[in-house]
Amino acid sequence: GQLPVGTHLLETQLAEKLGVSRGPVREALLRLEQEGLVINQPYRGKFVANISAQTIHEIYSLRCVLECFAAELAMPTFQPAQLDQLRALFESMMAAVNAGRFEEFADIDIEYHRVFVAAAGHTRLLQMWETLTDVTHAVIVVNASLDQDNYRIIAEGHQAILQAFADRDLAGIKAALTFHLGEAERRILEAMQSATNGAATPP
Repeated sequence: GQLPVGTHLLETQLAEKLGVSRGPVREALLRLEQEGLVINQPYRGKFVANISAQTIHEIYSLRCVLECFAAELAMPTFQPAQLDQLRALFESMMAAVNAGRFEEFADIDIEYHRVFVAAAGHTRLLQMWETLTDVTHAVIVVNASLDQDNYRIIAEGHQAILQAFADRDLAGIKAALTFHLGEAERRILEAMQSATNGAATPP
């Protein structure tokens, strides 16, 4: 589900809602706090954070650097089976966004990029990239629900990356990634701004 910015997050309530003990909830909240999705206010508790435009820019610009480097490392040994995996994920991603299954779309989007980041064989690179996925996932889910057409275009952007991998064109992969991630950032910020303007408009 989605929780509005500023929602007070209580371990007991969340555990009851999710049907789990407080331990996993506590661990999840700590992880979300580290990723900037939750803020901890002394003597008050934990609250859903507001993700700023600057945060979005930092995440997507860093992803671009990491993923282009990962593609460079992965390209010499990228296997046909990995290309088939990208192709299957792309098809599933388009099906999910067209059906309005935004949580699934976000999961597949991240898994698509994880294929070639993991293929780089660089443990610390993968670990650094993984730290960005929680915020990325949350942003995708919330904003895709606000603007489905926007996210259909973002999903379609993965086709150029797939084709460049199929052509074994490293320059093409980097160009496609740079354009795709830059366009995703721009459209996410547009969706966020539209939501803010809509909320500020009196009925």
